[in-house]
Amino acid sequence: MPRRKLTLDPRYATPADTRILFMRDFGSLIRLRRKELGMTQADVSRLTGFSMRLVGEIERGKEHVAADKLLTLLDVLNMTMTVHVEGK
Repeated sequence: MPRRKLTLDPRYATPADTRILFMRDFGSLIRLRRKELGMTQADVSRLTGFSMRLVGEIERGKEHVAADKLLTLLDVLNMTMTVHVEGK
């Protein structure tokens, strides 16, 4: 599968407002933020208590990750996630 560059939804002005539709996009943002902070996967593993394998899987877009693990990871990387319900 060819690697896909993360693209921002044009309806959102900044990376902070990025709309995530796929776990691979979420993983790409996690990797970018980790590198921005100068952290290694080992650093994230130590701070979250997750295995390095899990950290790598999340960064590669593992499809099934428990919400509590995602929230822990976001907390360590000083990120937040907002869920918007569209419709009706």
